[in-house]
Amino acid sequence: MASISATMTPAEKQRRLELRELLNAKYLFIDRTWDAVFWITAIFIVAGAADITKLLFAGDWDFWTDWKDAQWWPVITAFATIIIPSALQWIQWVAWRFPTGATYTCVCLFMASWIVRYFQWHIAETYPLNFVWPISTVPAAIVLDWLLMRTRSFVVTSVFGGPIWAIMVWSFNYIPLAPFLQPVQFMHHILTVSDVQGIAYIRSQTPEYLRHIERGALRSFLGETQYVSLLFGGSLAMIGYWVGQAIGRFLAVWPIGRYIKTI
Repeated sequence: MASISATMTPAEKQRRLELRELLNAKYLFIDRTWDAVFWITAIFIVAGAADITKLLFAGDWDFWTDWKDAQWWPVITAFATIIIPSALQWIQWVAWRFPTGATYTCVCLFMASWIVRYFQWHIAETYPLNFVWPISTVPAAIVLDWLLMRTRSFVVTSVFGGPIWAIMVWSFNYIPLAPFLQPVQFMHHILTVSDVQGIAYIRSQTPEYLRHIERGALRSFLGETQYVSLLFGGSLAMIGYWVGQAIGRFLAVWPIGRYIKTI
């Protein structure tokens, strides 16, 4: 190769360099286009999987404002929202060493949730957005990905990330929720502002006793069981993390590997 390069004229060398740059530019464009198509297309799949999982496990506890004020909300939501981020975290870490799986999932879920809440519930059903606003799990996902990047261990990430996930999901969404937790007297009952919203905007699927009977309910403005709920929510989040790991390892990646081996 050295002798061939030595016999080439400067014009031929320049021509070869131009052809090489053109070839590299062509494949670089294809690579970047494929990356953009892949990640943009994956938004709908990831957001759909995360939203379905949250609806199956958390349901209305994470939908209406007057359901978010109950202490069951941080317990169930922490478990429901960590499953798919954990699955994507395993896939991206094992495949590309990207510590972004949880963050990517939660950003997709947040964007999709706002689109649905705005067009379906605000425009079509005329519910106010401050009654049906979606929560954000992005800050908790950033910490979860950071833990995996620093420790490189899924076990350590689950042990510390589960409780941190529950606390951060509750704390960051408590800020927009706090104004609706103020106690008010309404029809000779002490309720919250969010309860008044629930009474004003009737939903056929909401049992009346969940809004009016306080015995057995865990109300946020009383503040008696808040820390116990967060502790229990952290334990459930650790379990949910390994449920997501099982989904990522056995339902998403393992069938692909088995299929490739048989070809």
